[in-house]
Amino acid sequence: MLSTLLIIIFAISTSAVNNLSVSNCPPATSNVPATNKAATASNSPSGPNSKVFQLNATKVELSLQQLNDVGLDLKNVLTATRHLYDEVMIQPVDVITEPEMIAGTVINIPVGTEPIGPPAPPRKARVDMIMSQLKPVIALLKQNADEFMSESQVVNFPEDVQPQIEPLFKKWLAYMDDAYARLLDLEKLTAGPPYDNYAIADTTKIIQNDIKQIDDMRRPIYKLIQQEGKKLMQTN
Repeated sequence: MLSTLLIIIFAISTSAVNNLSVSNCPPATSNVPATNKAATASNSPSGPNSKVFQLNATKVELSLQQLNDVGLDLKNVLTATRHLYDEVMIQPVDVITEPEMIAGTVINIPVGTEPIGPPAPPRKARVDMIMSQLKPVIALLKQNADEFMSESQVVNFPEDVQPQIEPLFKKWLAYMDDAYARLLDLEKLTAGPPYDNYAIADTTKIIQNDIKQIDDMRRPIYKLIQQEGKKLMQTN
């Protein structure tokens, strides 16, 4: 999806494709691997893989729909990781009460709860079910990103758009790489029982952060594509 998406939707300019090697730009957290790949762009692509794209209303509509589909996949990942976090962090609790005088009788009114022990052992059936939902979505998002990187082709945007879109795409790939690496960690952690509850919880929180950051990249990309589509319609 992402491979097709990012090749088609970035057809904003009628200029030729730049050859681009995308670098990983680590996010503010320390979760993204530090290995960077140098980002370079050629102004004169040549050879059998060089392509020239024309943007039209149909491609704009398709691109925006594909970005919406990516958003749905990201939500599915967030839902699955939230369920897994809840499963491994369920703790026995004690009810907190306060005495209150009602009609001359003292009654203990519940006012809250507090944990009274470590998290309960996760239920294997639920852990396996959640992982079966989580793994295919993250793997698909990663596969699409890798396919796009292997093609190393991005259409040249107008000069006022290129500086905005390129950093967003680099961050998208960096967070996607990290999310997939954490998924591999999570597969090992959920191979039990026994389970390390806290390690699983920490890893799911990292994946959640990565996915939220990717969604933060997706939204402005959607807006930029939408704006360029409107410009195209105005000039036609």
